[in-house]
Amino acid sequence: FALPTMHLLSPDHQTLRFSGPDAAAFLQSQLTNDVDALAPGAWQWQGYCSARGRLLATFALIRVDAAEYVAVVHRSLAAPISKRLTMYRLRSKLDIAAPDDLVVRLHLADPAGEAGTVAKLALGNGRWMTVESASEPAVAATPSAADAADFMQRWALAGINAMQPEITATTSERFVPQMIGWDQVTPGGGVSFSKGCYPGQEVVARAHYRGAVKRHTEVVSLPATDLVAGAEVTLADGRSAEICNIAPRNATESLALLVVGSQTG
Repeated sequence: FALPTMHLLSPDHQTLRFSGPDAAAFLQSQLTNDVDALAPGAWQWQGYCSARGRLLATFALIRVDAAEYVAVVHRSLAAPISKRLTMYRLRSKLDIAAPDDLVVRLHLADPAGEAGTVAKLALGNGRWMTVESASEPAVAATPSAADAADFMQRWALAGINAMQPEITATTSERFVPQMIGWDQVTPGGGVSFSKGCYPGQEVVARAHYRGAVKRHTEVVSLPATDLVAGAEVTLADGRSAEICNIAPRNATESLALLVVGSQTG
């Protein structure tokens, strides 16, 4: 009996590197969380919003050193987010690049420290990420396609159960951070309400202080169909919902992180 795969090079994630003397100030002016609070070697959840306060992306941001940051982004959003941030860079002294010398590995067991590890992120709830040097990736057997698919299913289910949403290209610009609980995501939350301005801040702050958000997240089991992230569903009690993330649980049902509206009627 083969043991399940517990570590996998992510097929769904890549890195973006921000480096230069203005990297910290630029990121602080663009993202939802307090970049200035990051110590070298630490990481935090981040959001990037449109001017309307809708999340274009969610990701982990690592401070590598004083003038270098690395974001772990969903592969479907890496190019558009890099392009958009570069457009707003203006005269800021920083480089924004998708480095080919870094890889992202996902873990469902605590990873041992490897020589090529740039950063280790403990997401909680039995999930870890590591950013590794592509020239010295951690030694691990390459799993079969079936084992890799099984791992990604378990990874997604663990994230949904932990209520750690992930915005992808299909859900980009759909949700204000509070709709997916991004202000309360563990560990540490993904929104600072005490930092300076960033795109969409007025909308996000108003939702926070006035309680103006009428939608919230719930973990719900759904009959296994061809439902995908971004799809709209109607629950048994009549409430409408949008799927933020979804994964098959078994042959007859899926588990979904839903953005649910208020009860109708």
